[in-house]
Amino acid sequence: MTIKHLSLLTVALIGSLTASAQKTKRIPLPASQNPSNADLPISAAVWAGDTLYVSGWLDPDIKSHPDTTSQTVGLIKDIQKFLESQNLTLSDVVMMHVYLGGDPAKDGKMDFAGMMAGYSQFFGTRDQPNKPARTTVQVVLPAGTRGGLVEIDLIAVRPK
Repeated sequence: MTIKHLSLLTVALIGSLTASAQKTKRIPLPASQNPSNADLPISAAVWAGDTLYVSGWLDPDIKSHPDTTSQTVGLIKDIQKFLESQNLTLSDVVMMHVYLGGDPAKDGKMDFAGMMAGYSQFFGTRDQPNKPARTTVQVVLPAGTRGGLVEIDLIAVRPK
């Protein structure tokens, strides 16, 4: 074996050791996201090393929050509570995906301004200056049949 082949083998072994050393931990859905306690084939979130991947989240009080702003506030408060259970805060969020459903009160159009009114209460403030990367798209939400107007998933990283 040549030195070049030994170097490549060493890099391959170190890479596989690093990948296998990254532990994963699955967090079950909390009652706020699974009120019927159904046996669903998803996790609320999955830890991969120091990174937490959080599944799509809905406002647990959709029925009392009929508009995009109040649903955004309700679901971010619920996410905030969940993050705290994982020893994280909103300042640890690095990426968000926001899915807006068509609002019947807005002729089926997404209410981007309403989402921003709720979102901006939690991000980019004096008390919480974090501004995560974010994508916002309009979709047909499965929860739309129950009145869901917004869903958010996110990635958070444990500070070192």
